[in-house]
Amino acid sequence: MEGKTIQMQYRTVVYYTFCPAKEMSWKEYKKYQRNIADRMLAYGFCAQFGLGYDPKLVERGTHGKPFWTGRQEIYFNVSNTAGLVVCALSDLETGVDAEHIRAVKPAVVRRCCTESEIDYIKGTSGENREEEAKERFFQLWTLKESFIKMTGQGMYFPMKEAAFSIRNTECIQEILCTQAGYFTQKRVGDYWLSLCTESGSKVVWKELALQDLRESWT
Repeated sequence: MEGKTIQMQYRTVVYYTFCPAKEMSWKEYKKYQRNIADRMLAYGFCAQFGLGYDPKLVERGTHGKPFWTGRQEIYFNVSNTAGLVVCALSDLETGVDAEHIRAVKPAVVRRCCTESEIDYIKGTSGENREEEAKERFFQLWTLKESFIKMTGQGMYFPMKEAAFSIRNTECIQEILCTQAGYFTQKRVGDYWLSLCTESGSKVVWKELALQDLRESWT
């Protein structure tokens, strides 16, 4: 199987799986999510690359980004947040981030966002402006995280240096960034999922049920 040619041709598949918290400690829950992520990778490697997934072939870069040592043309990235695990597979360098929309401290916003981004976050009106501000913050946060994870720079990269401008029209969402990359995102319930690839890529989003993953792990 290792000799099979990869034929993604600049295509990225993003899988996401809901995994509600169980009666367990936070440490146990994170281990549970890592197990789900491994199952998603096994599913994705088989479905997208025709390969078996071996965790022993995963190593980490200088700042902790995981990479596959078995084939150079295989790229993947994983993210998890409370209740959700996300996995992106591509033939391009890729980074993915997911966050549950929740309250955030103003100091965090100021530390991570430029003035224009803060204006975007606060640029809502009406009775739901506080909820919309939280939504917009995590819309931006996940985009920033996806870029940082794509480059593999980790938290050493100043988040303000990846500044975003989001323009919504009736037909399309335009995402502009001061850094190079191809960005797309998806709102799923109370979550934002954002993806960054090094160049243009056809993106497919696919939800997986936990049941779908049980037969993919050997």
